[in-house]
Amino acid sequence: MGQFRLLSFSAGFQKNQENSFLLTQAESRELLEEVRQCCDLSEALVVSTPERTEILYYSAGPQEDEIYAALRKIKTGLYLPEKNVFQQNCNEESALTHLSELCFGVQATTYGALPLYPQFLEAFDLSGQAGLKGTLLSEWEGFLQRTDAYLSKEVSYQAPSFSVSFTVADMVAELVKKIKQPKIAILGFNAMGKKVYQNLRSRGFERIVIVEKSIQPFGNLRGSELKQFIYEPFEQLSNVIRENDILISTLENGEDLIVTDYFNTSFSSVKILIDLAVKSELIHSLQSHSQVVFFELADIYQVIEGKMEINKSWLKKVKPLLVQQSKHFFHWLDKKKAEEILEEAKALLMPGEELEPPFPKVITVQKPRVKKEILSDQGYKQVLEKSIDKIRNHTPYKDLVSYQRLVNEFFLYN
Repeated sequence: MGQFRLLSFSAGFQKNQENSFLLTQAESRELLEEVRQCCDLSEALVVSTPERTEILYYSAGPQEDEIYAALRKIKTGLYLPEKNVFQQNCNEESALTHLSELCFGVQATTYGALPLYPQFLEAFDLSGQAGLKGTLLSEWEGFLQRTDAYLSKEVSYQAPSFSVSFTVADMVAELVKKIKQPKIAILGFNAMGKKVYQNLRSRGFERIVIVEKSIQPFGNLRGSELKQFIYEPFEQLSNVIRENDILISTLENGEDLIVTDYFNTSFSSVKILIDLAVKSELIHSLQSHSQVVFFELADIYQVIEGKMEINKSWLKKVKPLLVQQSKHFFHWLDKKKAEEILEEAKALLMPGEELEPPFPKVITVQKPRVKKEILSDQGYKQVLEKSIDKIRNHTPYKDLVSYQRLVNEFFLYN
């Protein structure tokens, strides 16, 4: 009998944030096909985002060494975190609860996060294509779908992400509702600039202007990605400010490239400037500018704090509902394993050939402690079921992973 185990990687454990670990959809499919061939597992699921990678698998024993070897094979020549950074969770209920919270964005440690429900649906589809979505994963997928419909009906609010880049993208989406074809420029393509760009792209904004000193920060992008934005050198910053509606600066004070002279002119339309520098010097000179709407980092934090208060209230409502719904799935899983245990226990017990009429004999120990009583097939079945009921009072079905132990305990009870 097997159980679900979880191999997790979180970007929060990395010391070097620049080397992010992410499995693309193609790599996730390749990993599933690889583990199906080299690992002793029957079902598996891979969910990977820039923040985390979760590999759920069902097997009789731990397979983290084999899975990591498969990752190394797929990520040859590319960045792969050390093996000890991956966290192994062998507690089935804890692992599935963790993934359910990620799916619906109710991780209490962060006051909620962006729900990964769409990513989970894609992951189930990939598992099915690889032949690794069996009865258990299919039932869990159905549980998540039913839970999503239930939570949407009971609680209308969805948990946001509280990162600065996500909040800025949220603000831009709201600000441009009255602009038919908004022109957006990001000043600086550092780590923050990349996150802002990705979040804006995920909301459907295209042809974003990115201003940088050189094209070097774009070296790791694929050819198709290079066509999705417009590069401008800092020498053209004055023109960029004049031609774009929303300007998002991720530059720190050390990069003193935005001078107030760029704004000492009349514009054809109002400009929105979002300055994400930790200490902004522009507010003093621009707060009275009639054609510039200025937001600094402190304004972004105020929006985040407001979202957190809303989300705390949301979490108080939705988390107990998720726990309640999860009980139904764990009850089904427990019952499913009970049926498997009963069948396996019957298969491991066989009649002795030397006795007439036969009596049950264990095949996994040399000297079983059993009363040599003659039992009919029906009587044998009743004793077996009663014994398993007794065992279950001490150990839940989901924790019984050794059939040999179960069969031996059957004889000890009788």
